[in-house]
Amino acid sequence: IFIWEDNMIKLNPLTLIILNILFPVVIFLGKGMKYEIICMLISIVVLLIYKRYLQIFKFIILYVILSVIAYIVSTSKIILLADLFGTLVYIFLRMIPVIMIAYILVKDIKSNELLASFEQIHLPKKLMLSITVTLRFFPTYKLEMKMIRESLKMRNINIKITQPLKYLEYWIVPVLMRMNLKTILLEMTATAMTKGIESPIRRTSFYNVRMRSIDFIFLGIVLIIFIFLLIKGGKSC
Repeated sequence: IFIWEDNMIKLNPLTLIILNILFPVVIFLGKGMKYEIICMLISIVVLLIYKRYLQIFKFIILYVILSVIAYIVSTSKIILLADLFGTLVYIFLRMIPVIMIAYILVKDIKSNELLASFEQIHLPKKLMLSITVTLRFFPTYKLEMKMIRESLKMRNINIKITQPLKYLEYWIVPVLMRMNLKTILLEMTATAMTKGIESPIRRTSFYNVRMRSIDFIFLGIVLIIFIFLLIKGGKSC
């Protein structure tokens, strides 16, 4: 399950992907907060392995804030507020464990590692390209926002939260224009193509991303916990 690199333990990318598939199924099939807490604990362990201590704190604070908002909205007597805003908060709250694992996939897993992992399970190349481009979109989007921020500083343009129209004009519109011109999409697709994604010959990889026995043991333990919780929850209903 572990890959050593730069004196840091790294989980197999396939393990993270499988966890991100299991979490939504368990959270939405299960009834009660215990399923969210178990998934949160597993995600916290993953972030601890990658030494993302600050992100753990941020995600916990976010979870607490959203839980408080969800409680306030649920006890509100305004039906429209509870139906619309409450549903969005509830869904986002339950998806926080998935976002935590996705954060590691985007921040700490290189695209080469991800592609090599997909090839281990003989994933179709078109699907590999789609997933890789999707995951690389977020760092690219962050870089675009950083460039816009630096441009605004150079022009001495200050935008406050109380100025939504200026925010729309100076932040959202430039990014939408770049997307509309397909610049970002072409850049990400070109990056994937330079890694030999379209080559008919099987790619070699510097990274050791083979699923090991410990990977299956770890996922087996997680599955046992989830199945036990779902069966116990079904009997208690």
